[in-house]
Amino acid sequence: MGRYLTKTVFLVHTPILLLHLFISFSSGASFNSNEKKGVCISKGGRFPPYESQGKPPKFAYLELKNLNMCKLFSGKTCCSASQMKSASLAVKNLATYGEATKHCLALFELLECSICNSKVGIRSGHPRICASFCDQVFEACSDAYFSSSNASKQVIVPCGASEDTICRKASKWVTNGTAFCNATGFTVQIAEEPCFGSSAMKESLRESFFEMISMELSALAGFFLFNRLEKWLEKRRARIQREARERLEQEE
Repeated sequence: MGRYLTKTVFLVHTPILLLHLFISFSSGASFNSNEKKGVCISKGGRFPPYESQGKPPKFAYLELKNLNMCKLFSGKTCCSASQMKSASLAVKNLATYGEATKHCLALFELLECSICNSKVGIRSGHPRICASFCDQVFEACSDAYFSSSNASKQVIVPCGASEDTICRKASKWVTNGTAFCNATGFTVQIAEEPCFGSSAMKESLRESFFEMISMELSALAGFFLFNRLEKWLEKRRARIQREARERLEQEE
């Protein structure tokens, strides 16, 4: 079994692919007092608490860009890079040891990144995932390898480097998408709204996508402007030094 594979699997997570997955979040659920305030509410369970707990979602493009994960939601999110390290490791393990396909990796990353969606972040309780999306993830990842982190609670995680754990295909641990999402720590909602992965607000994802592209272009433009300025300063400095030497030579 590929449980002990040491080859490196390169992840290809492009914004275009994520856009075509049509992940969005619709509104309309009941609110508690914190939800009315629109502030970040930690999810509990296996999810690390938000560093911005009690504060509104914020811009975190640079943080998540460096982590190379969940960038699609970085324009307005409760997530931070330090909080998402465990999720990043899970995706890397799934690629390196879990023998997951690129489609599985892209969908599983979106599932892990659900807590970074600003509308998920301001709602209490575990992230509510649409059953239909759970089915998509399970279908794509049913042949990927997972291990049990707590057999009594039927919690599964992507296989890691440890040789002390037993890794089996996801389809050997659970039999459907709902069970898969529950086993990975999420709450499943049968009704399409409101939940992460619904088709009701595809425009939400499109807006996030174009916001991210705009930020990428702005960062790129800033980089080129800085490089041009730096080169101009170097030329200017060299010219001043040359003129200074010429004056000294004339005085001699």
